[in-house]
Formats: sequence, structure tokens, C-alpha cells
Amino acid sequence: MLEAADYRSALFERFVQNVERLGTSTRVLDLGPATPAGLNFWTGRGFSVSVHDLVTRTDHDADFEFGPADLGGVLCWNALTVLSRERAAELVAAVRPRLVPGGMLFAIFDGDGRTVPPPLLYRVSDATRLRLEPSARDHHPRAVSTAEIDRLLASFRPTRVTVMRHGSREALGHVPSQPRPASD
Repeated sequence: MLEAADYRSALFERFVQNVERLGTSTRVLDLGPATPAGLNFWTGRGFSVSVHDLVTRTDHDADFEFGPADLGGVLCWNALTVLSRERAAELVAAVRPRLVPGGMLFAIFDGDGRTVPPPLLYRVSDATRLRLEPSARDHHPRAVSTAEIDRLLASFRPTRVTVMRHGSREALGHVPSQPRPASD
């Protein structure tokens, strides 16, 4: 059984720095599971936070409506592991155009991608550290392969995936600040 522990997250730190650089005129979208610590972290920095907790919701077939295209950052925590492959792809396709140029998506994929992971919960400790805890919530993550992560984040450039000591993977997708030139 995994015990609760804090760990340093270079990708979360980079995500926070980037969202802060974009400024408080952008929103943060937390796709869950949202925690009071996470909400307080962002509101304490002056950001408006929208919550659409996909991990604890039971209506995974609902439309993905996230409002205007003013998102500086999207937190997927382990939301993409509780959705089917198809719904996870639909979710990423729905949030990508809502991110401002320079915006980022931060996601955690529980487990190594080969075996079904236990349900985990991540909490913000500070701008550089996350707390990992076994989850008592009734959500059932699925194994998500590295190839699937690459496909999910294919529309982001650059992307980065890091394997954490506890075996989960963190991913960071970046919306380019400048549009790519059209190919001739």
C-alpha cells in the first residue's frame, strides 16, 4: 500500500511559473479531483479557477463545456485515466482551443501504463511540491500507455513527460505563443 508523501514536481513548478507569467487575466481550469488546497493555491495568487471535476463525476458522457478561450492553464491531475480512450481524446480536443497562446496543460497519469493503477489523489503543497495520497474516493483509473499520452498531447508543442519515483507519469503540454507558419 502506497503511503502519503510529498514529492518535488519539476513539471508542476514549470506549469505554475508559466501560468503566473501569463497573468491573472487568464483562468485556471481544474478537471479534478479538485481539492481545497489546490483552489486556495490558485485563488491566493489572484487567479480565477473553474472546476469541472471529471474524476468524481459519474456522468462521463456529458458535454465538455469550458467557457471562453481565456485559460492560462488546465490541470488534468489524473482525470484522463478515469475516462475511456475516446473520451480522454475528446476532452483534450475540447480544452486545447480554450488555452491562450502560451497556455499549458498539466496531467498526471497514474501507474506505469501497463497495469491498472490504484486510485490516487494529488494535492498542491506549494509551487514546487505535490502530495500523493491513496484515494478513498470511488474512481477506477485505467492503464494509459506512453503511446496514448503521446497521441493525447500531439496538438501541444513542446510536450514533456516525466516518470516519478512512485511510477506515475506527469505530462506537460504547451500551446505555442506564436502560431506555426503555414506549410507551402
